[in-house]
Amino acid sequence: MKKTLLASLLAMTLLQPLAVYADLPSLPDLGEISDASLSMADEARIGRDFMRAMRDDGDVVEDAEVNDYINVLGHRLSAAVRMPGLQLSYFVVNDKQINAFAMPGGYVGINSGLLIGTQSEGELASVVGHETAHITQRHIARMKAVSDATSPLLLLGTVLAAVLASRAGGGQASIGTLSAGLGLQISNQLSFSRDFEREADRVGMQYLAQGGFDVRAMPAFFQRLEAANRYSDNNAYAFLRTHPVTSQRISEAQNRALEYPVKMKADSTAYLLVREKLRVMTLSPDEAVRYYQTMLEKGQYLNEGAAWYGMSRAQLASHQLPAARSALAKAESRLPADPMLFGQEAAIARESGDWAAALASLRRGQAQFKDSQPLQLAELDVLIDSGNRTAAQALLRQLQSRYPREAALYRSEPGCLQTRMPSAITRPWAMPSTSSGATRPRWSSSSLPRKPRAMTSICVLPSKRACAKLKKC
Repeated sequence: MKKTLLASLLAMTLLQPLAVYADLPSLPDLGEISDASLSMADEARIGRDFMRAMRDDGDVVEDAEVNDYINVLGHRLSAAVRMPGLQLSYFVVNDKQINAFAMPGGYVGINSGLLIGTQSEGELASVVGHETAHITQRHIARMKAVSDATSPLLLLGTVLAAVLASRAGGGQASIGTLSAGLGLQISNQLSFSRDFEREADRVGMQYLAQGGFDVRAMPAFFQRLEAANRYSDNNAYAFLRTHPVTSQRISEAQNRALEYPVKMKADSTAYLLVREKLRVMTLSPDEAVRYYQTMLEKGQYLNEGAAWYGMSRAQLASHQLPAARSALAKAESRLPADPMLFGQEAAIARESGDWAAALASLRRGQAQFKDSQPLQLAELDVLIDSGNRTAAQALLRQLQSRYPREAALYRSEPGCLQTRMPSAITRPWAMPSTSSGATRPRWSSSSLPRKPRAMTSICVLPSKRACAKLKKC
């Protein structure tokens, strides 16, 4: 809960503007005012600080297939964006709440709960496009431009300090830190939040259309969430708290959608499979098996093939390998070929220790999907697990040349991946130990330690690289 609170407040405080900014035109010239208040380089440094904290806390879903899908979708929507210095990066957060947020530096986070809760890929794309628009319209920099010169940095420091307090185990302390630092500023920002949200709706709708989706998915999804939340007392709909939805806003989006042609687009197989993979991750193995048994028996699924894939994932997690193979075969008979189906074949073979079968599945998959990075990374994992160091090292060199910024390639394994991470890589992965075969993590000086000591420091003023210390509570 404390991690969810921090993520929600981050989205609310950094993306919602101040009331005095309400007179700006809907699509302003963003150049001078945004760059003067907060440069792209500053935003990138801020975003990296947050991402380090979130990854170190285990908040980010580190799964090659999930990461590949969400980034392919995000970059498909933002293909027409031309902003020098901006590199958009999409990730999935391990959180059951229905929410999403944008961070400085081009980072867009989608909660696993939101992806699972969508009923179509268009609904998911509408949220991804909306959050992308928050970034491309420079909402964070525009907020800073009209506020007190020190206010946003103090706000950023407050949230970062609360993140650190939460990581150190002081849940109540982190809530207190946030309350003290944000109080009046939040109330001032809420009055203008609707203006930024409407702008993000408008620009995000353009991204939806450019990505080939039906723009009507955006107001329809917001309306469905609002209606469901009206009759529910749980806190699942955090999206509505950080992205206030009103009947006027929904009506405006519906009217705007009339300007676009209707597009009947089927959900991609990747979307269907990723949604079920994440669903299995949120349940215990036994719960997941029971969930899919009930779903399949009653026919309560949006796609039968995806439901059988989810069952296969659940049975694999329960170590029911013959049943997992059978369920996967049913999924494959009902779905088009997809890299994730080959990945599941290999995962079942790996669980049984059949390295040859795992490699065969992955290479058959790569023969059909030559550019599938998840299949290539999975092959590397199989070679490492099977002890084939020579082949693993050769493949590692190829993949590092092909994907020089893929941080997963720089994780260490005993006696195999003896390599160094380029300075361009900013994610805090464990580095290999060259003194022994042990997998002792080695961190860069700018990374946060995995287990905070009594005193830890984190940069809260990225423009000056100043550091503030916070004691463990």
